Amino acid sequence: MENDALKTYIQQCNASLQPNIALLYEASFFKIYVKFEQYLSKIFESYCIGVPSSKGYCPQRKLAFTDEEHLRAILRGDKQYIDYIKKIETLAPHIFVNSPFNIIFNVADNNTLFNQMITLRNYIAHESNESRTKYIKTCLGNGTFIEPDSYLTKINRRTSSSYYTISVKNTIKI
Repeated sequence: MENDALKTYIQQCNASLQPNIALLYEASFFKIYVKFEQYLSKIFESYCIGVPSSKGYCPQRKLAFTDEEHLRAILRGDKQYIDYIKKIETLAPHIFVNSPFNIIFNVADNNTLFNQMITLRNYIAHESNESRTKYIKTCLGNGTFIEPDSYLTKINRRTSSSYYTISVKNTIKI
């Protein structure tokens, strides 16, 4: 998925939202997050094997992988599933000179918002006690529990935007 395709998908999700159906915000947020994670995974893989973006950008690498199979074998190790977000966060600084992923993990505001997005996504997907506790702590500031759809439509007093809008704008910005 390319950056423009991700932006188009976000626009389509936003166009389908209806203010009186809060659950659509939760579903849209979840789908946008999944697409964003796929985008990051794909661009990370491409950059790792030296394939530039559609705009011609390719970061200088410290390590060179021969192809996707070689890269995935290294990333996977003895696991069946690759947690790309964790791998990108921990390995990108060692793979790239001036990692293009630093904007997510090394810029405090972006990292905070990204962690909130991951936490919210995990709670929506799993609704486990652990994910609920982390959602309350990370997104709600240890406040009273509210469902994700209510959280996403709630207006942030500092920005006068809904948390859904803040998350989507941050996704586009990154």
